[in-house]
Amino acid sequence: MNKNKTNIIISGASGFIGRALTGELIKDGHKVFGLVRENIFCFDPAYYTNILIQDISSNINIDKNISIDILYHLAAKTHSNSNSYNDYYEVNVLGLKNILNFTKKLKIKKIIMLSSIKVNGEGFLNNDSCYTASSKDNPLDNYGISKMEAENLLKEFCKNNSINFVILRPPLVYGEGVKGNLKKLMSYIDRNIPLPIIYTKNKRSLISLRNLISALIIVAINDKARCKTYLVSDDAPISVENLYRNIAVIMNKKLFLIKFYSLFFKVLLWPLGKAKLVDKISNSLIIDNSKIKTDTGWKPNISLIDELKCMIENSKN
Repeated sequence: MNKNKTNIIISGASGFIGRALTGELIKDGHKVFGLVRENIFCFDPAYYTNILIQDISSNINIDKNISIDILYHLAAKTHSNSNSYNDYYEVNVLGLKNILNFTKKLKIKKIIMLSSIKVNGEGFLNNDSCYTASSKDNPLDNYGISKMEAENLLKEFCKNNSINFVILRPPLVYGEGVKGNLKKLMSYIDRNIPLPIIYTKNKRSLISLRNLISALIIVAINDKARCKTYLVSDDAPISVENLYRNIAVIMNKKLFLIKFYSLFFKVLLWPLGKAKLVDKISNSLIIDNSKIKTDTGWKPNISLIDELKCMIENSKN
């Protein structure tokens, strides 16, 4: 951030990405207000204030006398057991709508929203294609559809209220404090559990947590980052097998892989109605991140190995 200290609201401040962003902003001396459902006490109260909310899909009230410069909207529902659209809609679309309604009182200058590369789609069958800044939206699941609707809602609101905005679409994020499938993967490797993998030469773009945080910060202050949507990722994509192998090497564990052809998995999952999941897993998903680099000078300086080391070391604590 620049030397001018700013007041910032972060929805989802208690999450994996939110905590990391909050910490970096506080280091720079900015005042952060976290929209959270439970109080968090790991930050200096001189620079951080909890704003408790029941749920972002409900009405949100805040002291309108607070002067806010920037809103980071990170809160989102990324997984649902039922996988119903309504589950995603309530948080990702209705939740954003409620947040935008209360921002009218705060005279916010800029809104930065974390979206997902899933708005573009689920990737390609080969490594010769990639998503670029000009790629059309083509979400294929309910989560991606809800994020696309949220993006459109934000654009319309900002246009009508003369507010600057930036939308970032990252792929899978890895780093300290990661949860979900990557955390499970580390557990399986640590316990020497054999991992099934599809015979494929696919590659997938990822983004390290620290690279994402630096992107979130630079678009807040860069004059060219106005009313833009950016695809963000590390520079080099990686195959799933090599990702597994790198994690195993850093953990000093032997990796046990069981390789199958995709047809086998399709036959196995067909009775469950999930045969299409095989295509999603075996696809390549490569991102061209040149637009944000050209506009803002952003560089994803943290290497895959350095971030994996950080992720694995902190998972032991």
